[in-house]
Amino acid sequence: MKLQKSIRELQRLQKDFDLNHEGDEPFYQEINDKNIEALEHLIVCIVGEIGEFSNIVKKIKRGDFKYSEKSSELSEELADTFIYLIKIANQMNIDLETIFLDKLDKNKTRFKHYKK
Repeated sequence: MKLQKSIRELQRLQKDFDLNHEGDEPFYQEINDKNIEALEHLIVCIVGEIGEFSNIVKKIKRGDFKYSEKSSELSEELADTFIYLIKIANQMNIDLETIFLDKLDKNKTRFKHYKK
């Protein structure tokens, strides 16, 4: 049985993976004013993964496949999207867990139809 991990722990695991990845290009760079192209690259990557996810949904909608036939592939594409979201947060020094909870609190007061 796999242990549940917090978002903070998932961010740490991804950062460790990225820092230990070897390749021609750095897999991890802290984003700053001098390397905004690194953020731009990550945005292209996350949008590409959303595109792959969307393309599968499009094909299900038009009848090429059933959802049940592609749900595992959709899960993989969603995981890829989440990985890039974590990479962006890490490289921008953003604690996703904290900002999510802060934003959720704001949304609870912002949306009038929220029931406690």
